[in-house]
Amino acid sequence: MSGGPLYLVAVIKPRMDVADAVAERLRIMRDATREEPGNVYMELVEGDEPDTWFMFEKFTSREAWNEHMTLPHVIDGNAFLADKLREPTELRFYTEK
Repeated sequence: MSGGPLYLVAVIKPRMDVADAVAERLRIMRDATREEPGNVYMELVEGDEPDTWFMFEKFTSREAWNEHMTLPHVIDGNAFLADKLREPTELRFYTEK
């Protein structure tokens, strides 16, 4: 991966019996992340399958994302989500061509 902006798609598969709680926590995490200096955008979206969600993210650099992962709202949020997902979140990283 080259330097420069880092793009990320997180594939999130919540347990549907706790989907509302998962969505609320993800919105809290998203809103806090949007305040980070290294975050360009973060959007939580739903695809054609309502039980699979996506978080589209862009950070100014890989270093900014690494820092993001150490922040309390991310650590606490991921701990909250750990038993509320059908499978671990899949992270797909991209850089500009």
